[in-house]
Amino acid sequence: MPAMKIAMSVLACAAMLLAGCEMADQYATFVPKILRQPSTEPPAPEPEPDVKELVRAGADTLFTAHPTAVAVSRPHRLAGRGFSACVKAMVVGPMNPDPQPVTLLVTIDHGKFTDRHRATSQDGCASESYERVEIARLPSATRTEGGAK
Repeated sequence: MPAMKIAMSVLACAAMLLAGCEMADQYATFVPKILRQPSTEPPAPEPEPDVKELVRAGADTLFTAHPTAVAVSRPHRLAGRGFSACVKAMVVGPMNPDPQPVTLLVTIDHGKFTDRHRATSQDGCASESYERVEIARLPSATRTEGGAK
C-alpha cells in the first residue's frame, strides 16, 4: 500500500513539473484547467490600406522626380507582412528629359510604405488593373519666369 501512495505522489509531481515546463498547453486534458497555459487569441488582421491616399500623399517620395499619370493597383495581402501594391507613373529620368513609364512594387505595413522596388515580371504588375490617382502639380518655373518678363 505505501508503494502505491509513493507511485501516485511521483505521478502527481511529474504532472506538476510538466505543467511548469510549459508542456501543458491550453488543449492538454491531463492537467487541471488552472495549470494550463492561457489561450491567446490571434491578432485581428490589418485592414486594407487606402493605397490611393498613401500614393497621393507620398508620390514624390516614391519616385526620383515628380510623377505624372499616376495609377495604383488594389493591395494584396502578404503573409504576415502587410500588403503590396503596384504603382505606375510617367517620370522624367535623370539622363532623359522625356517622361518614361515606371512601375514600382510597394510594400505597405501599418499604413506606411516600408519598401519599394522596380517591378519585375515575377511581381505580376503587368496583369493588374489600375485606378488613376490625382497628384498635386508642382508650381511650374515657367509660370514665374513668364510673369516676370
